[in-house]
Amino acid sequence: PTTIPVLGVVTAGEPILAVEDASDFFPIPPNLSSEEGSLFMLTIRGDSMINAGILDGDNVIVRKQETAQNGDIVIAMTAEDEATCKRFYKEKNFFRLQPENDLLEPIILD
Repeated sequence: PTTIPVLGVVTAGEPILAVEDASDFFPIPPNLSSEEGSLFMLTIRGDSMINAGILDGDNVIVRKQETAQNGDIVIAMTAEDEATCKRFYKEKNFFRLQPENDLLEPIILD
């Protein structure tokens, strides 16, 4: 079977330092095998995406890409090489990484 790398943990909360060393490999269905080189898996830590149904401990399959549309759920890299799971919005002069948890504030990136 075709497999993708499991790259560790990403926060749905405060950003964490990104680590890109595969800790394991996960089999994917044949209909995703054409994207094999751009897919990887991460484990979510934290509760900032609970209103989107992404819970602490969930595993998510991510497609590596350079762009996102407003409202997309993304794994965003900050300027400090930290990774976080948030909803993406491009505002007039900045990017807003919006949590799906009413108790948390967005992350603003210039």
